[in-house]
Amino acid sequence: MEIIENVKNTNSLDLAFESIDSCFGYIDYIANKIQGLIQFYNEGDLNQANATFIEIVDLMDLYIQLITKVYRVIRANAHGQSFKDENIQKLEIHLLSIIKALLLAKEKEDILMLCDLLEYELIDNLTQWKIKVLPELKKLKDF
Repeated sequence: MEIIENVKNTNSLDLAFESIDSCFGYIDYIANKIQGLIQFYNEGDLNQANATFIEIVDLMDLYIQLITKVYRVIRANAHGQSFKDENIQKLEIHLLSIIKALLLAKEKEDILMLCDLLEYELIDNLTQWKIKVLPELKKLKDF
């Protein structure tokens, strides 16, 4: 039974580290979608903007779920290794507050606020994940 549990943990840990590698490209993909969304709003193409907004919200939901699971698996298997939990917690709280603000701006049809949040807050937050958290988590693979 212990061997099966070790294999299960190893597989989930390997999968978590593979997911980190995928997150870099996933963040770039979301950032490109955001730039496209801003362009749709600037052009006044509200139908395409609305569809793209929904897609971005779905992508962000998947990203949050993925990074949360990756973090839990790595943390459960860290075996005394230390890493900067506060970076993850701060960025996650900030990310969730941005999502909440985006949904509120969308509900109020405040396109200016929506575009500002997307361009300056969400992209910045995702960039911080890319340059601070993901590399920190990836380094744990070597231990």
